[in-house]
Amino acid sequence: MRIILIIKAIAGLLVLGAMGGTAYLMKEYTGTVKDMPGTMMERQRQVELTLKQKAEQGIKSDNEPGEKAFKRAKELLAMESMAEAEEKLKYIVSFYPSAKCASAARRILGEINVDRLLDPEWEEGKTVLKVKSGDTFTRIVSQNKTTMDSLVHLSKLMRADHRSLHPGDKLTVMPLEMRVVIDLRRKTLTLWHGGEFIKEYPVEKISYKGTDGVKRLKIDSIRGWFRGKVYPSHAEQYLGSSKVITLSDKSLAIRAVSDDNEGDFGLGFLLSPADVEELPLLLRPGNDLEIRH
Repeated sequence: MRIILIIKAIAGLLVLGAMGGTAYLMKEYTGTVKDMPGTMMERQRQVELTLKQKAEQGIKSDNEPGEKAFKRAKELLAMESMAEAEEKLKYIVSFYPSAKCASAARRILGEINVDRLLDPEWEEGKTVLKVKSGDTFTRIVSQNKTTMDSLVHLSKLMRADHRSLHPGDKLTVMPLEMRVVIDLRRKTLTLWHGGEFIKEYPVEKISYKGTDGVKRLKIDSIRGWFRGKVYPSHAEQYLGSSKVITLSDKSLAIRAVSDDNEGDFGLGFLLSPADVEELPLLLRPGNDLEIRH
């Protein structure tokens, strides 16, 4: 019986010794025993912060998101492997929209997309129709959801008046089903076809007094401004005019940066003259437009 009591006493002393040793080690490596949980949490936060800083330094030095894909896309473009290059560019635009290389990727992809859309020889998305007796440009444009600008360009017409239209003539039409997003913060105008990115244009000047949130409008009309007068798209003067895209909010328009018409159309969004010349080839009255803050 006394032997059992002695064994228990020794075991108790061993347990106390172990506890004391553990307490000593905790105090030695983490602070006081009482503060041990908080100290360990703080040390864990310090470890996580250090790892995060190292990761960020690694990204900034040689692991910029999307950079490898962008370099590969440029190599593929140099080798004229267009399909593979496009996939890389779309990958960057979709998954790394805020990366440093994303802006250049959008610019290159936009040029590829628009060159293809405006190429009369590129058949995808376009239809060749034969002019019938009684047809007019106005009717053809309306029935095919396009514009005179697009019709004249794709059909390689020299003139845009009704005298140049004859039964049996072949015209190339492309329905223009774009969606426009104007981002006030980024100062960009972006064209989308459904969920597919088409092209991004820089907005050089913004004159807009809207509230926060998203304002939804439509393209109302596309006209030409020439020598102080406004002309419809079928007028002869339209070809040499400065294009003005008015919105369903009549106080707003998309137009070119120019000293000549600085105050003629009130509020709106000013782009480069070349970009405003291109947009009527891709947009039509009725297209949806969003203004985002």
